[in-house]
Amino acid sequence: MTNRDVARMLDRIADMLQIKDENPFKIRAYRKAADSIYHLDEDLAYIHKNARIGDIPAVGKALQSKIEEMLEKGSCEYYERLAHEVPEGLLDMLALPGIGHKTVKLIYNELGIDNLPDLLKAAREKRIRVLPGLGAKTEYNIKKGMEMLQEASAKSTLGLALPLAEELCDYLLKSEAAEQVAITGSIRRGKALVSDIDIMVASRSFEAVHRAVCGYRRLEETESQGIDHIKGRLAYNLSFEIIIVPPAEFLSQLFWSTGSKEHIEQIRKLKGEERKGDFTSEEAFYASMDMQYIPPELRENRGEIEAALKGELPNLIELSDIKGDLHTHSRWSDGAHDIEDMVQAAKDSGYSYLAITEHSRSLPISGGLNEERLHAQGKVIDALNLNLDEFRVLKGSEVDILKDGSLDFDDDILEELDIVIGSVHSNFKLERDKQSERIIQAIKNEKVDIIGHLSGRLLNRRPGYELDRERILEAAARNKKILEINAHPDRLDIDEETAKIAKDMDIKVAINSDAHSQQDLKLMKYGVINARRGWLEPADVVNSWELADLLNYIQNK
Repeated sequence: MTNRDVARMLDRIADMLQIKDENPFKIRAYRKAADSIYHLDEDLAYIHKNARIGDIPAVGKALQSKIEEMLEKGSCEYYERLAHEVPEGLLDMLALPGIGHKTVKLIYNELGIDNLPDLLKAAREKRIRVLPGLGAKTEYNIKKGMEMLQEASAKSTLGLALPLAEELCDYLLKSEAAEQVAITGSIRRGKALVSDIDIMVASRSFEAVHRAVCGYRRLEETESQGIDHIKGRLAYNLSFEIIIVPPAEFLSQLFWSTGSKEHIEQIRKLKGEERKGDFTSEEAFYASMDMQYIPPELRENRGEIEAALKGELPNLIELSDIKGDLHTHSRWSDGAHDIEDMVQAAKDSGYSYLAITEHSRSLPISGGLNEERLHAQGKVIDALNLNLDEFRVLKGSEVDILKDGSLDFDDDILEELDIVIGSVHSNFKLERDKQSERIIQAIKNEKVDIIGHLSGRLLNRRPGYELDRERILEAAARNKKILEINAHPDRLDIDEETAKIAKDMDIKVAINSDAHSQQDLKLMKYGVINARRGWLEPADVVNSWELADLLNYIQNK
């Protein structure tokens, strides 16, 4: 079993326990362990071979034995026992928007439905709305959610596809078959959801590339191959295509294969038909048309060609510009590491500041802090700062925005903090106007600095809740509120389109990892990719600023 397989099984155990309404602390333990394993750098099998499973953050003795059983047997007796009590089809139903554990349990108990096809049939027959506490809105969510799952089934998140593409590139580069290797297509452009992995390989021996690919450990199968390509499937059922070109044509073909189709069509109108091997770099290619070099993330035919012809492209944000992370969690709530560990990881990332922003009290499932624990954590952070040179730990909170738009903590509590993030974590199914007004009320609260993961979307799992984006952005601009790009590749929220609109309205953005472990801090790169697709520059991103400038902006907002 892979790291991802084990993490998924632990998450499914947590889901089954939650459907059974088990102890929330037990559920949280499984979720924390799953998250920790999912983001491990090392192969779990190697860790087990060296008897270090117990060293993994958030893995206690009870969980250690279950993980070892999964690795040794490919199964888990506890999981199978739970699956006899909670049909696994109920877990698939949780992927639908607006369908939580209590709703799934109610539908199963009342209608005996334990799979998606029967659930969709019941929704179409209007049998869901008669159940206590449900209604026509739930039926609508089920039908729309099924459409979403069908559309997304052929796509993967960038967070799954990019690491596998990078690993395959490294593998091919180490072989004797390839002279140059590069990721191309939609992954190179940084799209949040991608349909496949495209790799460009420069080689003088197509047969050698074929042999190398067939020896790749994550290859599931090859579906077709020819003198210039290999197509197939990798681990996690990801489709891939290796495009093989002579070395002299590598750079030109890298441009044409990167896309997008719309960008290429506009370039052809300016340049003429595609030519091979006629430029030494993409920069030279764009210069030949008297335009700026257009970074791959902007190649979507959204005005980038016109801007490049005028020399008006933005100086896009780089990962190296980021000076701190303003949204992280520690063991105090549902994180896997102590504050000191998170600080060390932030320093290792080259940051000069880090905000610790635990969940607030209304989220007991996530170990949310009450006022007393928040105050106690503040004292720990103050003491920690006394011993830090050229680094600052910021006291913060990811405070829940309640249903009426009020906050989970009173203003006098928030006054003690350096950073306040207002986020929605409940009541996702409110009507568009009510949901929008709820967030606007939080925006108007002078204690709130950042609005976290604005739409609440979870890619391939849950669409964003219904919002009047125009009204919310207008309120954010008036009140000088910062919008978050949540860098977790399952979120990337706000999306690139909203980020571009925010930039045009002079609304500042924070790119945050929402880290729940040291490893999670590395998710920042996905947020930066998303910000680049939204045309953002360092001046637009507050955590690319020096700390004094950031705090001055917040204090004078």
